[in-house]
Formats: sequence, structure tokens, C-alpha cells
Amino acid sequence: MHILIIPSWYPLFKGDIGGSFFREQAIALKKSGHKVGVIYPQIRSVLDIKGIFTKPFGHRAENDNGVETFRWYSINPFPKLPELSRRYWVSCGLRLFDLYVKKYGKPNIIHVHSLLNAGYLAQLIYEKYDIPYVVTEHSSAFSRNLISEDVIDSLKSVVLHAKGCIAVSRIFSEYLEGKFPSSVWQYIPNIVNDSFFENGEEVFINQAEKKRIISICSLNKNKNTALLIKAFSQVLLQLENDAVELVIGGDGEERHNLNILVKELKLENNVKFLGTLSRNQVKEEIKKSSLFVVSSKYETFGVVAIEALALGKPVVATKCGGPESIITSDVGILVENDSVSDLAKGILHVCTHLENYDAQRLKNYCFNNFSEIKVIDKLNEIYIVHSS
Repeated sequence: MHILIIPSWYPLFKGDIGGSFFREQAIALKKSGHKVGVIYPQIRSVLDIKGIFTKPFGHRAENDNGVETFRWYSINPFPKLPELSRRYWVSCGLRLFDLYVKKYGKPNIIHVHSLLNAGYLAQLIYEKYDIPYVVTEHSSAFSRNLISEDVIDSLKSVVLHAKGCIAVSRIFSEYLEGKFPSSVWQYIPNIVNDSFFENGEEVFINQAEKKRIISICSLNKNKNTALLIKAFSQVLLQLENDAVELVIGGDGEERHNLNILVKELKLENNVKFLGTLSRNQVKEEIKKSSLFVVSSKYETFGVVAIEALALGKPVVATKCGGPESIITSDVGILVENDSVSDLAKGILHVCTHLENYDAQRLKNYCFNNFSEIKVIDKLNEIYIVHSS
């Protein structure tokens, strides 16, 4: 089958974490025998002055592990006009689609990753060429009420014409069915890349005297890393000062405030910021750790959590939407959202009961629920029913 993927965001380069699960799913589809392409308008901010002279413009094509990837590089000329920005993004996408079809022919089906803005583009292509599309929604902006009702209304037609609607967690499916009446959203999770399973590497839980707690995320208010740091300070009150450490991977606008919080709580010797990590660095840092923590206010899924499970690490996560479809009592603990004391209790319990978790069992659980072969099988069922 010929599948064209249209993502609303995408990795800027192969090691980029942003949208990496879109890219990895595209490559997994190619490995399973499909012909797969990606088109992505990579629109930069007009404030990126240096980029005017150093970054590309116009069409670029690359073969990414067998996935034909077309990008259109440009600058957003309407930074303060969302409607015109959307239309410009879609017009760049249409140009890419025409270039792609001219070289590789029409796809049997289009797979949209996130409605804004790729859904609008897919609907226009459907109306013009009668190529069906399915949608997977990932964005927590919906559940965080960051999308206006006017935009929701404009997306209702996109959802109505989609041949299949997919959400990456059960709770998110229910939420989207409420936002888009008469629609049905099927739960299909994101994947763990095969590299976590292929090399036969033995997994283990770090039960050294000094337990290593790790969290990796964008450092923004939604990820609620301040909650984790406060909870960790309570954990330290119950354990010897040198018995546990917290390492935080990622960067973002909250980094400065988090540094201040660490100093205020006198945790400089116990908390370490790792900064931005590549995909390989994420893997290596998790391997060295004892447990993984998700402290978010909202998550539609939680790719890094399943990657931690694939590496045999138990997960402590807030009940923030996505983890409820991932974490069972056998592989970790779910705690109340935005509660310092509850998160601290969860972390402390796992830290002091690591012997109750079997790393290989965690890895097997992850493979059986989130591996490429398991997820691609579910997608294939949708493609076969709805492709042209």
C-alpha cells in the first residue's frame, strides 16, 4: 500500500526529539512492506533573522531509511495572524503534495498526525483528488483547552470527512468524542522503536546504594517539573541524603525558574540538569537509572514512559491522561495529578521496593503492547478498510 504521512510537526533533523514518534512510525510502516512518503512544510519564525542567510528555502527531498521525505522550507509572513498563517502552511503543503505525486504517484491513503494544521491540508487533498485520510491526534492543546471554539468548529469538517479517527490514549479518545460530536476515536498507542528490542541487550534495574530517579521532558509549565522537584525534596526527608539523586533531561522556558527552585530547596547536590538530549542520549541516560517519573499536568500519551519500560525501568506517573493507558500496578504506580505529597509517596514506594519489579517482565509488557509490530498491525486494519 502507498501511504503518505502529513504531520503537523516533525523532527528538524534525524536526532531531533520533537515529533520523533511520527518519523519512527513512518519508518516502521516502510519496514512492514508499505511504500511510505512524508510531506512537511517546515515554516520558520520571521524572527529567525540568522536563518534568512543560513537556512534553506523552498523544496528539499531526502530518502530517510526508505521513507521519501519532502520538506518545504519557508518563513511565516503572518506571525500575528493565525488564520493567514494556517492558510500559508496549507498552501506550502499543497505545493509539496503536487511535487510528491509528480514523482511517486498518488497514495492510497493519507495519515494525518495532529489536526492542526495537517488536517486542513488532508481535507483539501481529499476534496480535490478523492484520496481518503485518517487522523491520529496527539496534541495536549485540546485537553488543556488551548484551542478556541472557533478553531474547533473549523476542524469539525476535517473530522467529519476523515475515514478513521485515532487517539493515543483511551481518556483522550473519550475527550475528543466530546469535542467532536458523532465522531468515534479509536485508541492506538504510539510505538517504541525496534532498536529497544532488537539487540538482545539484557535489561536491569539499577539497585545500587544510590538510587537514580530520572525524568526527561520539555521544561515547560505543563510538564510540571517543579512538582517533581518539590516531591523529591520530600523523598529526601525519608531517605539518607546520599541514597538518591534526581536527574532531569530536557530544556525549555522553565529551566531558569527550576534552577532557582533547586537552590531554594537546597538540592544542588542532589538534582542534576542534563540539558537537551539526543535520542541515543535519552536511551543511555534511562539505562543508568532506577526509575522514571512523569509529573505532567496533561499528557495525551507519553512516549518516553514506554521507552523507559522497554529498558526495564518502573514508572511513576501522574494521572494526567496518557499514562492511565500505559501504567499498570505490575510496571509502576499512578499518582494523583498535581499533588506533591502523592508523587513523593509514589517515588518513595518504588525506590524502596525496586526488588518487586522484574526488568525483563517490564520489557515484555512493553513489547506486547507498544512495539512496532503490535501497533502497525492495528494501523494496517484501518488502512485496509479505508484506502482507495
